[in-house]
Amino acid sequence: MAINFAQAFSQLIALFKQPPYPVTHRPYPKLRHFILDVMAEGRRKNTINLLFEADLAKIRTHLEKHNTQQGMRISMTTYIAKTLACAINEDKSIQAYRHGKSRLVIFDEVDLAIMVEREVDGHTMPITQLIRNANQKSIDVIAQEIHVAKTAPVGETGPMTALEKLFFSLPTWLRKLVWIEIRRNPHSFKQVAGTVGITSMGMNATGPAVIIPITPMTLTLSIGASYSKVVLDDGVAVERDFIQMNLGADHDIIDGAPLMRFADRFKQKLQDGSVL
Repeated sequence: MAINFAQAFSQLIALFKQPPYPVTHRPYPKLRHFILDVMAEGRRKNTINLLFEADLAKIRTHLEKHNTQQGMRISMTTYIAKTLACAINEDKSIQAYRHGKSRLVIFDEVDLAIMVEREVDGHTMPITQLIRNANQKSIDVIAQEIHVAKTAPVGETGPMTALEKLFFSLPTWLRKLVWIEIRRNPHSFKQVAGTVGITSMGMNATGPAVIIPITPMTLTLSIGASYSKVVLDDGVAVERDFIQMNLGADHDIIDGAPLMRFADRFKQKLQDGSVL
């Protein structure tokens, strides 16, 4: 079959022309370089994931009692964050970081890096709020800091300071040089990114759903959606509400069995309300 080279060439040229259908063009937000950097660092990790669920009935009972007595509303995210910090406080090796090839750094402070969805320069995106030393702070203080992260002007006293906005406006090659230095020193990483990550984006969904994020942290908790299902309680079928969660862990540091034991202890703390 003869090939019409002129026709083939014209079709090839048409691929690079303006499409005949309407489209909208907008600048790529420079602050999304934060997400690109986090994913690039996260792909360097050998991450394992543990999906599990917790019964919401007791959790809601504890929260309602606390909120009534204290006159201050504690959100589900705040409660889970404080419980996670307390569970880590009992075994801080779960948030260890490698320093070189032959040493681990285990921090006493649990610095939670909580992802908060905000509008920045006209774009909605997740940014990080660090809750320093969360294992030693009361749940009310943590609740106030999360409230500030959600409401304070971005680039001032709240999340994403002016310096951070400037950094994520830099060229990729320059940011990579900075990340190499941060990656090499766990103390620098702690100052910049905290020690443990938390994302609750899955709570915006309905039905069973949880996000498995790409993360540069040794340990990251992803809070999923709540949903109802029928379970057996003393042989009787009852409907219960559950919340799905995922623990992502750096397998270079944490093995499966310790992660399972930690998840079990964390879930027990969630349901006994001891952090309140």
